[in-house]
Amino acid sequence: MSRLRPAADRLARGAARIGPALARRTVAWVRRGRRDDLTGLAAHLGTIARAALIALGIYLLARVVRASPSLMWVVAGVGLAAAWRAGRPAAVKGDKEEVEKAPVEGAEEAAEERPEVAPVEAPLPTREELAVALHAVADPNVHTAALATHMKLPAERVRAALKAAGIPAGGGVRMGGVTSTGIKASNFPPLSPSGEGAPEPVVVAGQASNNSNNNAPRVVRGEGTVTVYDPADTHRHHKVA
Repeated sequence: MSRLRPAADRLARGAARIGPALARRTVAWVRRGRRDDLTGLAAHLGTIARAALIALGIYLLARVVRASPSLMWVVAGVGLAAAWRAGRPAAVKGDKEEVEKAPVEGAEEAAEERPEVAPVEAPLPTREELAVALHAVADPNVHTAALATHMKLPAERVRAALKAAGIPAGGGVRMGGVTSTGIKASNFPPLSPSGEGAPEPVVVAGQASNNSNNNAPRVVRGEGTVTVYDPADTHRHHKVA
């Protein structure tokens, strides 16, 4: 009796797994018959048809078995084979790969019920980024394809970015001797300041200074001379002939 114990345990374990798994798969298959694009009873016609098909199959199988009782041996054999296969212990060394490849029970239903999450797209290039790229590849105009290649973006996203930034693009644009769709040099947005300090204003003789910085030196140009006034000392200045 002890020799048959492992086989009996395996058949019992497999039979316990087959029932719930078969029921879940059947319910999931019936649910997939529902039409999301319809409403009311029309949306459930597919579900009803699939449930009726399952009931009809069970009824016909029962009629065939009752007409030929010997077929019960075939049904029992199929059931035992399925239970034996489903009851395979996962701890067996040779079965590790099959257990890893086997689908997890209920995973299909969970995937169907899980809401789809739309992928988040990266933001479109800004007007400043487009301006830098346009001035970098200008020859003297820029084709849309060349701009997309330079920015390593799809042409559709580049066109969308140009439209969002208000930069007009059209056909008949010549770049490098080739005419295609692109952006003319006259429509390029100006580059933003580089961030370097602007040069101090030079005040010409007789012109008022607009510099709001009182610590900046004041330069006065005369005929043949340049006078630099030091704001730290109002009495000190440097004259250069």
